[in-house]
Amino acid sequence: MDDRIQIAAAILQHGAHLAASDRTGVNGVFTADSEANRLLVDDPFAFLVGVIVDYQMPAERAWTLPYKLKRRLNGWGATYVANHPEEVEAAFKQSPKLHRFPTQTPRFVVAGAERVLADYGGDAAAIWSDEPKAADLQQRFRAFMGISQKKAAMAVEILERDLGVKVSELSGSDVAYDVHLRRVMLRTRLATDDTVAHMVGVARSLHPTRPGELDFPLWDIGRQWCHKQNPECAECVLAEICPQDVAAGNFVRGA
Repeated sequence: MDDRIQIAAAILQHGAHLAASDRTGVNGVFTADSEANRLLVDDPFAFLVGVIVDYQMPAERAWTLPYKLKRRLNGWGATYVANHPEEVEAAFKQSPKLHRFPTQTPRFVVAGAERVLADYGGDAAAIWSDEPKAADLQQRFRAFMGISQKKAAMAVEILERDLGVKVSELSGSDVAYDVHLRRVMLRTRLATDDTVAHMVGVARSLHPTRPGELDFPLWDIGRQWCHKQNPECAECVLAEICPQDVAAGNFVRGA
């Protein structure tokens, strides 16, 4: 257990380093496109769309999608998107296609707009504007079609950490069941079972005050060094304390 605590501490230290760095998503810098970033920060519906579409593609591309979609449509916002499903689908399919799944993803986006109208009075910010508990906010996101545990947990952390949204009881936050995070948790032997429940439980036990704080640095370590093939263990920030059980993470699948 002491080894796991040391590894978790090093992961959190890496997270603190990322928070001070210009290359991360901190403070609303999601992509290299400043206009796309500004839309995500200023427009709650755009942020919701970004969460919905963030699957089966690099995160940086996913976060530019709301901006690109808005430019292709003749209007914007939850009401417009909900009332123009065919135009939304056509925008996704226009060359170059906005997503790997240009038929399924617009359905998720339109369904999300419909839920914003039905449950939140047309204001996506109302999903999180009442200072909800982290666990409750995750459940609100999970109610949207296309938002998995992974994306719901990620959204809670981004809103509180990067966008200054007040979220209470962060002990109810969680790590996202992401392929990069899973690989790192298995190879460091923080986790021994590749399931959502196990990995969420491990994070809660290692950092009970805010389990979700482990999420971003774990994801970054997975993207930078702990690759599926040819991991760069010697360069990794965990090099001196990680057991480097590479084989344990070789069979992780997903996106």
